[in-house]
Amino acid sequence: MTDGSTWSPCEEPGDRPQLEGMVFDTTTNDLYAAQEDVGIWRIPRNGKPELVEKVREFGQPATYNEETEECEPTGPVSADAGKHLSAAAEGLTIAYRNGVRTLYASSQGDSTFAVYRIDGRKLTYRAGFRVVDGPAADGVQHSDGAAVTTQALGPLFPHGLFAVHDGENTPGDGDREGTNFKLIRLEKLP
Repeated sequence: MTDGSTWSPCEEPGDRPQLEGMVFDTTTNDLYAAQEDVGIWRIPRNGKPELVEKVREFGQPATYNEETEECEPTGPVSADAGKHLSAAAEGLTIAYRNGVRTLYASSQGDSTFAVYRIDGRKLTYRAGFRVVDGPAADGVQHSDGAAVTTQALGPLFPHGLFAVHDGENTPGDGDREGTNFKLIRLEKLP
């Protein structure tokens, strides 16, 4: 922490910190790994891991509530907190288009996706977006992962595809619960 203190993320008793999504950058040979309650790490092939993006809850004191099975904040938001991801940081994927590398990160806590440009080894936030309800399908909530391809996949996905896990699929009849995947045209994304 910038004030010299230490902090550990709140976890369910017996759980250890865990990595969720990982993606390998073939340009730099770096691994990007999402630690759900901390943020995104850049792990070089030869070198020390670097925390390159933090979740909004980073540094905030919290206590695990056994009744709700959730970590509840017990103090203020930290000055060290991130601005673009809400715990849990989840799926990561990289699109390579026209010499530009774009990292997409699933922000499960607020059901959004953060978009970063990778310049060399620097991560720069570009935009955020949400997959909302449409005429044919519901939106995306609590996504655990994403995958992207920039390859043309026929007339429905001529510029590539962004596939995301939807943790709360809502069927038209509303009578059953489940998860599924949503397929999005890549040109629709920032």
